[in-house]
Amino acid sequence: MRRVATVITFILFAAFIVPAQKASPADTVVNFYRALKEKKYVEGFRHSVYKGAIEGLSAAELQELEPDFARTSAEIPNKIEVKGEQVNGEAAIVFLKFEGSEETQPVAVIRLNGEWLVGDHEALQMVQQQGRSFFFNSRMVVNEQEVINLISRIYGAQLIYAKQFGGRYLNLSELVSKQAVSKDVEDGEANGYKFTLTVGADKLSFSLTAVPNVYGKSGKLSFYLDPQGLRAEDLKGQPATDKSPLFQPKQD
Repeated sequence: MRRVATVITFILFAAFIVPAQKASPADTVVNFYRALKEKKYVEGFRHSVYKGAIEGLSAAELQELEPDFARTSAEIPNKIEVKGEQVNGEAAIVFLKFEGSEETQPVAVIRLNGEWLVGDHEALQMVQQQGRSFFFNSRMVVNEQEVINLISRIYGAQLIYAKQFGGRYLNLSELVSKQAVSKDVEDGEANGYKFTLTVGADKLSFSLTAVPNVYGKSGKLSFYLDPQGLRAEDLKGQPATDKSPLFQPKQD
């Protein structure tokens, strides 16, 4: 009996001192996508190089960013199949097949302090530089680009309809009714920005301003559009004017 007790004690002790099995690159990637799909955003991003950004956010900031996370995670399919992995020292590539796609998608993974994380060193460096501001900075980049695209559609529509209606421009509701822009813009807000489209009394002139809803979180640039083109500058949330510099897209 004493011998049996000794054996049991040894087994329990051995189980205690053996370290838990570390997740493989493939396990890490699957856990990352599964958590995001289940809307467990903090848990999901902890499997990635973005853990340093997500862990620094307050509950209020997480709630503010939740619509962005939800929009991204909604694109993750229900079924993800691991097709293989290639490990090269402290880096790896996991090959996935997403439901609805015939192509295999590579996902980069790196090992940091003995733990595999989804992402690459470039993304990790950005997170380390920006910290808790990373997700808001990323959101602003996306918002500003979408606003530029929307303003470009409005500008193109105004030029087209001005030719059709003797040089007269349309207000926002008229542009929506002609399906030149989405109905979502009719209330004057889209992509974290507030839009104001002003048409002259004779309808021979127009100007449009777009300012961030929350400066430094939904955007930084303020935009101004008139028939002469698009202008933009960082005015701390104040509207741009016809004196603002012409907008120059950043070169990649």
